[in-house]
Amino acid sequence: MVQQGPPPRSGRPPAPGRPRGWSGGDFADDEEEYPPWAGPQAAPPRWADHDERERRRLRGGPAGTAGEAGSGQRVRRPGPADPPGPADPPGPAERPDPADPAGPADPPGPQGPAARPGRSARGRAQARSRRGRQAKYIWGGAFVAVLLIVAGVGYEYLHRPSPPPAPDSLVTTFQPGELKSVPNACTAVTAATLNQYLPGNRHTVAPQSLDGNAQSLCSWSLDAKPMYRVLEVTVQAYAPSGLATGNGSATFAAKDAYQQARLLKMHPPKATHLPRATLTPVPGLGSSAFAALQVPPAGGDPTNLLTVVIRDRNVLITVVSQGPARARRGYAAVPPSQLQAAAVAAARDIVARMR
Repeated sequence: MVQQGPPPRSGRPPAPGRPRGWSGGDFADDEEEYPPWAGPQAAPPRWADHDERERRRLRGGPAGTAGEAGSGQRVRRPGPADPPGPADPPGPAERPDPADPAGPADPPGPQGPAARPGRSARGRAQARSRRGRQAKYIWGGAFVAVLLIVAGVGYEYLHRPSPPPAPDSLVTTFQPGELKSVPNACTAVTAATLNQYLPGNRHTVAPQSLDGNAQSLCSWSLDAKPMYRVLEVTVQAYAPSGLATGNGSATFAAKDAYQQARLLKMHPPKATHLPRATLTPVPGLGSSAFAALQVPPAGGDPTNLLTVVIRDRNVLITVVSQGPARARRGYAAVPPSQLQAAAVAAARDIVARMR
């Protein structure tokens, strides 16, 4: 019977440093041929870091082991027909490094920037430039934040309200030049002024004061076609008050009332049904003065309503002069300039009586 299977292996142990499975002779030049029944050749053995070794070899660095590159020997590719046998002792070039389980240690390669071709001088310059830009952004943001903080503190300091005066600095008595009482409005306005702006048979009304001698009210009306006029005067002296701004003196209380009257003309309450007034300053009258013109409809007949407000020390004088805005029903129109002239003349008469 013909024996099947591979030929018997030689009992001679392989030479030291020679891989198992090689035939005798000069194995550096002649490669052992596989028998026909051995099938296709198997893949060559690979180290665990085979890809890394190939990359280093292509870059010109050390690759493989001493047995692969230095000896020039060709390694036999084991086939599936090789029966298992006792392991050959590793040669001097094949002994693995005990500290490296993946295979023999690679010889050390070049270190530093030369070992990293991608880290070129241009790349390092770009990195330095990027770090410089980041530092500029950080310091620029910090500088802007400081500017905003300083601007906010300055705005708060400039626009903060004046602190209320200490209790011991409040003024509780009338100061020199301030008035405790005011003249009678009905007699303070001279007859010459009334005859000039309200000529004829006038009707006079003197309402009762609610503040004693510190307040006086009076009104005159003329209804004689083609003329219709109304003139109303209110004189009010203010006393020191802890609710007033500043030091709480009577003059500061009058200043507060003056500003309040100005705001009411600019933003009249809805209950009054009055339009917003047009304000103009009136120079040379008291400490400060303004005129406000409003044209409210009165039963379909528009009326010019002219108000002059004057502050003189701690006294507030309010004069209202009104007349038809257009001719109708036998009455002639009164221009706002005539109404303002009548109000200013009456206010001057009262200021002159307070000197």
